[in-house]
Amino acid sequence: MITRTFFGLLFVGFPVVLAIKIAAQRRALGRSPVVLGRTGQGAVERWFERVSPFGLLFWPAVWLWIALGLAPLRAAPLRHVGLALVAAGAALSAGSIFLMGRAWRIGIDPEQRTELAEQGPYRWIRHPIYSGWLVMLVGHVLVVPHPVIDVAAILTTAGVVFEALREERHLSRTFGERYARYAARTGRFAPRLGPQRPANSA
Repeated sequence: MITRTFFGLLFVGFPVVLAIKIAAQRRALGRSPVVLGRTGQGAVERWFERVSPFGLLFWPAVWLWIALGLAPLRAAPLRHVGLALVAAGAALSAGSIFLMGRAWRIGIDPEQRTELAEQGPYRWIRHPIYSGWLVMLVGHVLVVPHPVIDVAAILTTAGVVFEALREERHLSRTFGERYARYAARTGRFAPRLGPQRPANSA
């Protein structure tokens, strides 16, 4: 079945993509891009950085659950729509990881100045990696009719929004007026459709 095959490939491909990017960043930066739980942040943020990676392990477990044929699946066409959303979200997220270039990190290091990514989808969206995840979450809900998936999708969405907001605060402190102008012309998770806001209102 295409659904089982797709999620099996996702289960294998996700850690491969992550490992390739981490290795590339380590070569480019001369240090690990994994900067979780660094000092200088509040207690809530340090706790979040330590716990959230374990929470994200839930989704590869779901992919394996589906790939092994153990998960309940919705009937077509909802399942097919969900599968398309997961595929599109995964492509957006994975592509954005590489397009972010040297600026990509796992976590925030307040003592380390990053670069501001403005290429590819970053021209219109401030967090396309997270946008891809949000699209994937909707897809999971459509593929697997299970209350655990629904609750996990809601909690993950909350975590994604929290992480996006804290990253924006860090980038605002780092880049100041430049980031304010960037935020004024872009959307957080989707392209901005309305008129641009003045830079000082970002």
